[in-house]
Amino acid sequence: MQKTNIETHSESHVYQYDRAEEVAIEQFGIFWSAEELGVHNDEPDLRSNLTEAEVQAITYLQSILNVYEDHLGDDIWGDLIPKRFPRREIVRACRVISMVETHSHAPFYKIMNEVLHKATDEFYSQWRYDGHLYEHIKFVDKATKSDDNAIVTAALCGLEGINLFSAFGFFKQFNTRGWNYISHFVAGIDGSAKDENFHSMFSAWLFRQLKYEREQAGLITTEYSEWLDAQVLSIVQKLYDHELAIIDKMWEFEKTTGTTIRVVKRGELIEFVQDRVNVVLGYLGYPPMFEKEKGTISEQFYLNVSSFKSSDFFANTQLQYKRNWSRYKLKFNTGTENE
Repeated sequence: MQKTNIETHSESHVYQYDRAEEVAIEQFGIFWSAEELGVHNDEPDLRSNLTEAEVQAITYLQSILNVYEDHLGDDIWGDLIPKRFPRREIVRACRVISMVETHSHAPFYKIMNEVLHKATDEFYSQWRYDGHLYEHIKFVDKATKSDDNAIVTAALCGLEGINLFSAFGFFKQFNTRGWNYISHFVAGIDGSAKDENFHSMFSAWLFRQLKYEREQAGLITTEYSEWLDAQVLSIVQKLYDHELAIIDKMWEFEKTTGTTIRVVKRGELIEFVQDRVNVVLGYLGYPPMFEKEKGTISEQFYLNVSSFKSSDFFANTQLQYKRNWSRYKLKFNTGTENE
């Protein structure tokens, strides 16, 4: 298909897409560092206050998170999207998002793996031996490398807005509804979830802008429009099925450990993922897949995630009072060692 303006390289620094510039500024404005949260302080909870099923579920989810962060940060935002949408303002936004994925999120999950005593080469590669996860990564790779940039951006919107939100919803339950565990880790999850939701919204903007420019250029036929709709809904369905498989795996730990997951019910987590599916479809301009009210988790989850564009980001999340650099004492070489 013929390239549109948003897909065409420009040497000019005259920005045409204000939203891309806004995204770069907003994301950079709330950049947070993994080292400041004091996640190591949560080790007593993991050792003594959580059930074995809860710890095993957390560990399983942690084995997945870095896989996605590496793919999103390095391969997609850091390489693919800037090449597919080579406008300077879009590339700027992509670079900032890539930095957040690789320099906030990935190190944050790395620190939690250290607390879990799972920071080994074997742990980081075990996803390759999980049949479902391995096949899903292959699907993600194929969708995000499609020749059609509408498919790429729709898939990216779903990856950022649906995938791993079962994990986010689960983690946050340890610090809600009367539970007060792993609060430093949950503080970072607040930040990660806000970021990923924002990235999903930007991906959807790319998708809608691309469709608009194609429509204006007369490039979209009825046949193509129907094909695209079917492809988008198929991708979203696969992402939803993947989240259900993750939830099923989490609850298997109740059987294998003989202990229970106390902080949330399986059905509540499924309702939350269904709500995320509807949210993402709304971002992309499609009707909801599930006709139902928001579940219990969604009601409290969106109190923290609903608004990314705010100067009081830290005031709206636990990051405000969990920032702690004491473990990572930074020293700068000023060239005055002998003074």
